[in-house]
Amino acid sequence: MKYQFKTHLPPAALGAFLALVFILGTGILAPAPPEPGVELADIPFYRLPFGPDAAGKARPFWPSRLQTENGRFADPASIQSAAKCATCHRREFDEWAPSLHAIAGRDTVYERAVRINEGLHRDGIEKSRFCEGCHAPGEVLAGRTNRFKSVMPSDAETEGITCVMCHTATHADPKEGNGALTLAVNTGVDRLPDAMILAAPRDHARAFGAAGTNALIASSDFCGGCHTEAYDSSMSKATSRQHVQTTFAEWQGSWYAENGVNCQDCHMAPDPAAYVRQVRAGNLEKPERYAHNFVGSNYLMFDTSLGSNLTFLRGGILPGLTDARNTALIARQGEATRALLRSAAGLALREAAVAGGRLRFTVAVQNLGAGHNLPTGVVDQKYMWLEVAVRDASGAEIYHSGAFDAERGETDPDAVIWREDFRDTDGRRIPDHLTFITATVTHVRPGVPPKAEDVVAYEAPLPPEAKGPFILEARLWYRVATQEFAYNTLKTDLIIPPFELAAGKFTLPAGKEAHP
Repeated sequence: MKYQFKTHLPPAALGAFLALVFILGTGILAPAPPEPGVELADIPFYRLPFGPDAAGKARPFWPSRLQTENGRFADPASIQSAAKCATCHRREFDEWAPSLHAIAGRDTVYERAVRINEGLHRDGIEKSRFCEGCHAPGEVLAGRTNRFKSVMPSDAETEGITCVMCHTATHADPKEGNGALTLAVNTGVDRLPDAMILAAPRDHARAFGAAGTNALIASSDFCGGCHTEAYDSSMSKATSRQHVQTTFAEWQGSWYAENGVNCQDCHMAPDPAAYVRQVRAGNLEKPERYAHNFVGSNYLMFDTSLGSNLTFLRGGILPGLTDARNTALIARQGEATRALLRSAAGLALREAAVAGGRLRFTVAVQNLGAGHNLPTGVVDQKYMWLEVAVRDASGAEIYHSGAFDAERGETDPDAVIWREDFRDTDGRRIPDHLTFITATVTHVRPGVPPKAEDVVAYEAPLPPEAKGPFILEARLWYRVATQEFAYNTLKTDLIIPPFELAAGKFTLPAGKEAHP
């Protein structure tokens, strides 16, 4: 045995050494694997009308601040459809599918607004990268937001903010906003077939759940990458930065940020309204888990009473869903949306007096549950107003402000309203979200900050025959779009219904503070 070992050891060692040399040599001499992603030059007819950045580098995704980690375009094949993810992550898919994130790039309201804006400029389609960077990042990253469509579409690109778009994030700039996110869609994803994912789940988890990514997407900074929006000269008529959406900054300066309550705690709680009530009661314990429902404020997109109009507004049905399943998920999400809205606001009577034949009273509009202003977001379309009606002891109405005309879809022009206005270069209000011709942004009345209130004063003449006690009915309304937008942009006669955020009934004059 010893003889055989001594005899065969030298040839075996030599063979092993030569094999190692061969392997190392092959590795050294072999060409380096190609860098993942698609080079700018490989996308035919891709237009860059905005010029290079300050360092002279091309800005292929501008005026969106969206970026890929290695600066190259994404291969559409690497952006997996959420329907594929649903194979293993069905609960998460069912939560995400009815959400506004899922239809961010396909809903008709958004699509029509983008098309109208694109028609305002010669470079309008390229300017729409500003919009698509947040609403349809897959389209921008693949190079499809271009006058000449030379990149084939994929299912994932119709899904708005799909799984890959969050779970490959590596950086966010919430102060810059305008889609200021960096995604590792080229360098941080795996392209393993399903069988290999099942065989090596840890590799798949590392690709889509890296520690840095998981920490980032659990932070409000990540949300701020898109929920901070400003217009500048690259995509509008603004000559200076015009703040349009300041949701992140509103949260950052609030009690919620100081106490560690972030965006995901409320909007990704399994029951967002219940979590808001929990926080209002002083319990800051985090949710038991984070759902992928992203419950927000757009009640219209979950109004199943609209029937086929709702399917039209949502841009059809996502891949991986049947009509029946889609309807059931939308109905469930609608309940959560309406409950969250009702948890946000309150009304209180602050002062009331009768003097000199006039009735004076003040109503406080309270932000009780939102960790940002009320309303928030791009609020040239989304707006809030206060309706008050006063009756005398006989039940006769002696004062009314803020009525809504349900036949014409019009709000009382003299109502107290919380809204921002887009204005053109002549200072005229733009009622139908024409972003690309907006020069300035003003506010009729700024939103109510978190845990604050806005006190509104009213004064009404009293008819000589009016006798007290007087009854005040106050209602706080919210609407997701103006009727001008429905007519001019959606080209529909659908009346955009309002949603009641809060209501209260008070006896006047009260003298002291009263509550509903």
